[in-house]
Amino acid sequence: MYIALIIIVLIIFISASSLKIAQENERFAVFVMGRFGGFEGPGLVFAAPMIKRLVRLSVGDIGTLTSEEFASFGDVEVPVKNSASVRVGASVRIDGFDENGPRLAASAERLEQICPNCGHQY
Repeated sequence: MYIALIIIVLIIFISASSLKIAQENERFAVFVMGRFGGFEGPGLVFAAPMIKRLVRLSVGDIGTLTSEEFASFGDVEVPVKNSASVRVGASVRIDGFDENGPRLAASAERLEQICPNCGHQY
């Protein structure tokens, strides 16, 4: 009896923690077993634990164009639609999303500013 109850509670907890919500200006890059599987969102997205990894991408995120078709945002590299003539290695910004993925725009490098109170960069 108690074992069945524990199993049911674990299943409910794992299912609830696997649900993510993407806002209108966000998409999730989905990696299935380590390989890029597409983009999902906006709305409710389910990620199977240990099988799917979701990486949130938002309008305004800054990354680097690594090739004509791929850009690196943080620790992930995703396929992008290069709407502007941006050279490889340049800093890019997500300008919006369409059915094929993020659209890019050229971005000026952001200058890191230092907080006068605590010294962290923002």
